[in-house]
Amino acid sequence: MQLLNKSTLSEQLVSVLGASEVKTDQESCVLYSQDVYAKDKPCAIVIKPSCAKKLAQAVSIITQAGYSVVARGGGMSYTGGYVPKEQHSVVVDMSALNKVLEVNTKDMYVTVESGCSWEKLYTTLKEHKLRTPFWGTLSGRFATVGGSLSQNGIFWGSAQHGFAVDSVLSLDVILSDGTTLTTGSAAKKGTQPFARHFGPDLTGLFCNDSATFGIKTKATLRLIPEALHKGSTSISFMEFEHQAELMSEVARQGLASECFGFDPFLQGQRMQRESLGKDIKSLFGVMKAAGGVGKALKAGSKIALAGRDFIESECWSVHFLVEDWTEQGVELKLNKINQLAKDLQGKVVENTIPKVMSANPFGPVNNMVGPKGERWVPIHALVPHSKVQEAYLATEAVFNKHAALIEQYNIGIGYLLATVSSTVFVIEPVFFWPDELNELHKHALEPAHLKRLPGFTANPAASNAMAVIRADLISKYAESGYIHMQLGKSYQFKQVLDAENYQLLTDIKKRFDPNNRLNPGCLGFD
Repeated sequence: MQLLNKSTLSEQLVSVLGASEVKTDQESCVLYSQDVYAKDKPCAIVIKPSCAKKLAQAVSIITQAGYSVVARGGGMSYTGGYVPKEQHSVVVDMSALNKVLEVNTKDMYVTVESGCSWEKLYTTLKEHKLRTPFWGTLSGRFATVGGSLSQNGIFWGSAQHGFAVDSVLSLDVILSDGTTLTTGSAAKKGTQPFARHFGPDLTGLFCNDSATFGIKTKATLRLIPEALHKGSTSISFMEFEHQAELMSEVARQGLASECFGFDPFLQGQRMQRESLGKDIKSLFGVMKAAGGVGKALKAGSKIALAGRDFIESECWSVHFLVEDWTEQGVELKLNKINQLAKDLQGKVVENTIPKVMSANPFGPVNNMVGPKGERWVPIHALVPHSKVQEAYLATEAVFNKHAALIEQYNIGIGYLLATVSSTVFVIEPVFFWPDELNELHKHALEPAHLKRLPGFTANPAASNAMAVIRADLISKYAESGYIHMQLGKSYQFKQVLDAENYQLLTDIKKRFDPNNRLNPGCLGFD
């Protein structure tokens, strides 16, 4: 396919979208072509459409011109999902397609444009005392609904309700020729998007796809009532094994809406990052969320008295949030968790962390760098509960193998742990290393926070060492049979999937995108 001249393509896109929605300057093309970790070839053009129909026209124009199309949500991922593989590419910034289109309180669904942030959706639904079952990632101030469905995501609501993709009912998706496909019950003419399953599950086909099958422009998600009562508890452990077993047992019994844990290193990093000003803001958030003057004062005073030393520095910690329709129900769940913890030699500590996080669910994304401005990237594995200890030991073996590199380049390593519904355990090593921040970091961090960071000069040797360790760990997870969210262009997929399954996906890809113009490189579609 012969490539159209860039300036001619730009003119055609301006004629459809308008000049304000098309960017060709180098600064924009560099910024929108990198994620938190990866930076490769800058795209040729960035578009920021505000109309789905016009975006469909633009996609048709771009693919006919021979360029690839890469959809970008909030930009908070780190597996190369929206980092263009080709220089002749157009990045679609979806953030202007951000409307909440319908809140249907009778039929219990909400429809949004896919560039809507989780924070905006949560705030809108809170007025109705409703929410989606999965209700956002920690980066939900920026992270979008469409991005989370393309990459899959976890956090708020995940321990009880599963992954981001488990809450979706229907999608509108633009294919590479500009055709728009609707999935779920809404695919039947004149029918509302109230059900996901009407024949084969086409909705699922466009989830976890890194926008390589199509570009999602609209999503409908289930609604549930917001719980009347909430509570939390925090437990410290001296070792990983007992903490992991508690998390698994709580997941099996369905006691928590959120469950997450830290190792001593990552816990220390989080504490170093924060400031006194942030403490005060967090305290006000907790007091406001407590409801009632007496409860607010009690919640605030407990956190103030606990300070930052409520968990011993050498301990692991795990934090649970629970919900119920009655205070007694919350108390029963918390008592059950605390008793399970005691049986596993855990120690109940002040629940400052879950209180603060629950009261401020979508804070700034300053945690995407280390406390001194170090670079940061996680890698994760999804495993069944029976494989958790094995996965931890396999991870530690990779770190032991690279101990010299880790010491030489001062690479810090911690763990974030979580559970998803009753069946999935997430083990996520998190890396910090000294290197300069990229344009995305400087764009996304709060200016005052960025100014306070000492920062580092360019350190390509440290980043190269980090890349070696990261690649080795990804290979270890692949050979061990573990799976992943956020496949992007980082995790192995084609290499590990059954040949028959991958051939079917290849055939589908050829039907939807015969020239491989939608995000080439993702899912192994080179």
